[in-house]
Amino acid sequence: MFAIPIGTGRSDSRVSVALYACISDGSTPDAVLAALREYATAQQWTVTAALYDVGPLDSPKDQRPGLTRTLRLMEDGRVGGVVTLSAAHLAVALPLRSRAAAAFIAYAQAAENSAEVVSS
Repeated sequence: MFAIPIGTGRSDSRVSVALYACISDGSTPDAVLAALREYATAQQWTVTAALYDVGPLDSPKDQRPGLTRTLRLMEDGRVGGVVTLSAAHLAVALPLRSRAAAAFIAYAQAAENSAEVVSS
């Protein structure tokens, strides 16, 4: 698992989110997470965690500690949502457990400069 420390949490009432990516195409994690962070910031969300795994998108969940940590943040209610590039980054974790399903998932489409927000 790779994590980039962001801060100690929310300092205001903004929505707290985690960034998550599974790096499978040789992209640099910093570049991918920067794009996700830019999207989250534009939505006025507070980024409290930035996590990623390196490997194929179809890697089992137990081989993706960054994903496991992201799901735990959702289940514990420490984040209100997750920002990721596409549904493929979370597909191996679906369906979400009920507590994690309370969080939203936002898909940032960096190439198209648009995004979709999905409520569970």
